[in-house]
Amino acid sequence: MSTHISVSDLPRVRDVALTLAGHGFGELSRILGMEAATSATKEPVARRIRLALADLGPTFIKLGQVLSVRPDILPAAVLTELAELQDNAPRVPFEQVRTVVEEELGRPLAEVFERFDEMPLASASIAQVHAGRLHDGREVAVKVQRPGIPALLQSDLHILYTLARLVEGQVQVPGLYTPVEIVQEFELAIQTELDFLQEARAAARFRKNHQAIEGVVIPEVYVELCTRRVLVMEKMVGQKLKEVEGGSDEGRAAMRKLIESWYYQLFEHGFFHGDPHPGNILVLDGGRICFLDFGLTGTLTAQMQDVLTDIFAGLVFHDSESVAMAVYRAGATSERVDLKAFRNEIDRLMAKYHGASLTDLGARGSLMEFIEVATRYRIQLPREFAVVARAGSLVDGVAKRLLPDTDIVEEVRPWAQRLVTRRFGPERLGADTLRVLQHAQTAFRDLPTQANQLLNDLERGRVVITTRDPEANDMRLELRHAAVRISLALCALALAVSGTILIASWTPMPWGVPLWPILGFGITLIALGMFFGLVMHWLFAARIHPREWYRRLRAVVRFFVGDRNA
Repeated sequence: MSTHISVSDLPRVRDVALTLAGHGFGELSRILGMEAATSATKEPVARRIRLALADLGPTFIKLGQVLSVRPDILPAAVLTELAELQDNAPRVPFEQVRTVVEEELGRPLAEVFERFDEMPLASASIAQVHAGRLHDGREVAVKVQRPGIPALLQSDLHILYTLARLVEGQVQVPGLYTPVEIVQEFELAIQTELDFLQEARAAARFRKNHQAIEGVVIPEVYVELCTRRVLVMEKMVGQKLKEVEGGSDEGRAAMRKLIESWYYQLFEHGFFHGDPHPGNILVLDGGRICFLDFGLTGTLTAQMQDVLTDIFAGLVFHDSESVAMAVYRAGATSERVDLKAFRNEIDRLMAKYHGASLTDLGARGSLMEFIEVATRYRIQLPREFAVVARAGSLVDGVAKRLLPDTDIVEEVRPWAQRLVTRRFGPERLGADTLRVLQHAQTAFRDLPTQANQLLNDLERGRVVITTRDPEANDMRLELRHAAVRISLALCALALAVSGTILIASWTPMPWGVPLWPILGFGITLIALGMFFGLVMHWLFAARIHPREWYRRLRAVVRFFVGDRNA
C-alpha cells in the first residue's frame, strides 16, 4: 500500500483538515497544506483528541481504540479519554448488507439463511451484526463489513503517514515510539481486524483452549460460511456483564470465572483476549460466562509467559526486586537504567495494592501503572505486554464493581501459588535442567573450534577491537560541515581572484567584444553565489538535509503521477 497522499485523497484531506481545525488543532491542518481557522476551545487536550477522532470517522476511531490499549505510547490522561470512544455508527441499508453477503458467499441470501433480520443487533464503524437462522435451525449472529471501508482506510492511512512524517522531529510524542512507528503499528492492527477470517481462527482457538474450563463458553464459528468480509457464528443469549449487579452472588461467581479464564489464557495457553471489557462478556444461564468479539487478541511466547509469571508472583508475594528485574530483562533500552530507583518505584506501587480492597484502589490497572513506570525509565517492552496490561486493567475495572471490598491480592493468591508450584515442580525443573544441559553440551562441543578460530584470527591480525563514543557522530558531522565550508571558502576566493584579474585585463578583442572581462564577470558572480552558499551553510547547516529534500521531491512527483506500485 502507498504511504503518500495522492490527488484522489484531496477531498478527504480537506475534511480531515477542517475537522482538526474545528477541535483546536489548526497547526496539524497547516502541516497538511490546508489553511483553516482554528476554533477557540477551553476543553483539555486529551478530550479534544477524543472528540476529533470520533468526528473523523471509522479509521480514526479505530486508531484511538488501538492506542487506548498502549500505555507505552500515550500518557494516562489521553488513554482514559480514548477508552471512552464509542464505536457506534448509522446502520447500513439492508440492500447493501444483502449485496455484501451474497457477493462473499456466492449464493442468494435465501439459500444460506432461513431467516436474516433486516434490523441489525449492533452497528459499528467497521461492521454491523445481524441475527439469523440457518436452514438446519441453528441461530446465528452474522457480522458484515461495511461497504467502502477498505478505500476509506487507504486514504486515511495516506494522510496519517504524511502527517507522521511531517511532524516527526517537530512534535514531541510521548512514549518510546516515533509518529511513523505508531502509524505502522496501527496499520498492522487495522488490517488484521478487517480480515474476518483472522477473527474466525482466533475464536476457534479460544473455543478449543476453553473446552476443559467448566463455566466458560466460547461461541462456535461456522468456518464454511466465513470470508474476509462476513463472519457467521453461534448466537449466544445472555446478560451483558456490565448489566450484572455489583456485589451480587451472580456477579461474584462470574468474576471468579473470569479470573480463572484469564489465568488460563495468560499462563496455560499464551493466547489471550485483548479487549475483555464488560460489553464483550455475557453471563449465561447457570452462572456461565461467554466471551464475544475476537478482533483483538494477543499471543505470548514461553519466555514472555515466564516474565509474566515472575511479575505476577512478585506482585502477590511483595518481591519488588523480582518484579523490577523481570521487567528490565523483558524490555529493550538504549540508555543506562538506574535499577535502584526503578526498583524503589516498583516497590512504592506494590505497597499500594497490598492490604487494600478493590474499592480503595484508583481507576488505573496495576499492570498499566507498571508499564508506565517502565516507559518513564526508557524501557521498551514488547507490544504484547502493553496489550496484556490494558486488558488486565479492564478486568480490574470489572472486579472493582463485582467484587467490592475484596482484597484483590488475596483473591488471586491461590493462582500465584499454583504458578510458583508449577514453576518449581519436578516436571518443569527436569525440563529446564535437560535444556540447560543440552545448551552446555553444544557450547562445550563447539568450544575447541571457536578457540582455534580465535587464535588463528589473532595470529593473522583479523581481530578488530571497536570502541564507540556517544559524541563521535556529532564530531564527524561537525568535521564534515567544516570541510564543506573550507572548500566553499577556498573555491569562492579562487574564483573571485580569477574573476577580478580577468575584469582588470580590459584589452581590445576581435570584433570589439571584451571577451575576458565578460568571462571574469561571470566567474565573479559564481564566486558570490558560492560565498552566499557558505553563509547559508554556516547559518542553517543543522536544517539542510539533501536526502530529506530528495525524499520530499519524490513525494511531490508521486502526488501528481500516482504510485504505480500501489
